[in-house]
Amino acid sequence: MNIKSVTTLTSGRTYSVCGCIQLMAVFLFLLLFTLSASIAGASVNTIARYKVSSKGFAIGDVTTTQRTSEDGGITTIHFETKTAVKASFLWMGYQQETIEKGTLVKGNLVNYSRKGSENGVAIDIEGRFENSSFRFDVRERGMTRSIVIPRSSYDNTTMECPEALLDFSIAPQMTLRVLDVEKLAVVKREYRLVKNTQYTIGDKDFPCRIVDFSDQNKKARRWINWDGSAVVMYRQDGTGENSSYSVRATSVTITDYTNKTHITALFM
Repeated sequence: MNIKSVTTLTSGRTYSVCGCIQLMAVFLFLLLFTLSASIAGASVNTIARYKVSSKGFAIGDVTTTQRTSEDGGITTIHFETKTAVKASFLWMGYQQETIEKGTLVKGNLVNYSRKGSENGVAIDIEGRFENSSFRFDVRERGMTRSIVIPRSSYDNTTMECPEALLDFSIAPQMTLRVLDVEKLAVVKREYRLVKNTQYTIGDKDFPCRIVDFSDQNKKARRWINWDGSAVVMYRQDGTGENSSYSVRATSVTITDYTNKTHITALFM
């Protein structure tokens, strides 16, 4: 394989993370979805690595792997996110080791799982779309309980990141029914266009819009751009359950097996 391009991006700032790891995973997925979707019709593998920090201290790592393929005009995306976080401060302690997996077909989530532990509590969740509903099986203390959510009750899932395609020319503020795969429940999520602006990376300015979104569990601000063919996520800051977070990517590598190309982006 040949090296197609190597690009260095500088964010210039590291933000704090204290909890809210699931929302962070959604951000990582959207970034990878953006990069892979820009290589249409190809078999693409994307690996992204991230550093997690809190109060100025590095507390963990996140690695996300995504495989995108197209068959008969139907695009399928398989993703996996591994999170390893351990924070120990005078005022708090937090530990999480999880593996999150899912599949999107034609932009819609069809299966999902999250396994591991958080603060010593086991996590074992599997979900799938069947019979016009999304069904989650949650295993706790040797027992399994099921949560069934009709497709008619939600517009999108959090893994599909609907805010990337909202048309704010209709209205600067919109509300959608969103299936939150972390909470296993449908929430009313409000999206608000803050402004259209430029985002600076190194010595370059990129057009973007700043979007706030919130529901009863969390809120976040995203610096995002849609150019008609791909979504570009530049930054995300957020809060949830009385904690704040942000993420910093250290590298993103895209391997296009169809065209035999290899792209690496470094974030410093």
